[in-house]
Amino acid sequence: MRLITQAVIAIAMVAHQAILPVQVPFAETAKAAEAPAVVRNNYTLTFSTSSPSAVSVKPAKGTFDDTVLAPLKAAQTAKAAADAAAAQAAAEQAAAAARAASVARVTAAPVAVPALSGSDAEYKLYIYNHESGNNPTRTNSAGCLGLGQACPGSKLLRVCPTMDYACEDAFFTNYAISRYGSWAGAYSFWITHHWW
Repeated sequence: MRLITQAVIAIAMVAHQAILPVQVPFAETAKAAEAPAVVRNNYTLTFSTSSPSAVSVKPAKGTFDDTVLAPLKAAQTAKAAADAAAAQAAAEQAAAAARAASVARVTAAPVAVPALSGSDAEYKLYIYNHESGNNPTRTNSAGCLGLGQACPGSKLLRVCPTMDYACEDAFFTNYAISRYGSWAGAYSFWITHHWW
């Protein structure tokens, strides 16, 4: 320790004479019996006669915030972003699976459809073709759904959740007969109004 103290005093005197700040890498010498082993640390001693404090000790390799906390915070931010991206991807995948399941045609037990005459079948097909292209899964911009475009689509989904053709045909046939008396009546209304 005596050697370090003498070296510091000598450097301080030289610095005082030069009136310039001097930076000296600081090293501790192990016990005199174990010399010349030198243990380096992470600090720099600065001697300056032009500042109120003649000696200042500063970390040479960065602060705890710079070397430990900043990388830790960056890693935590990156992990949170990765977790959010994974959750978003999982949600999109689940939504796509749900859409695929709702659009998939499932074969269901036959639904009783009222008997139609040949002309009623033609009228029904005309309306289905003009409303949905005869597609039971078709949805329009207003949210109408199915062969005959039930508005809102939730009315049809309550009765035909699998959106199969036979169930929707029974649903729209019941609607045509209860509202217009027959498919021919529904066709006549559709020709006049372009909706039914």
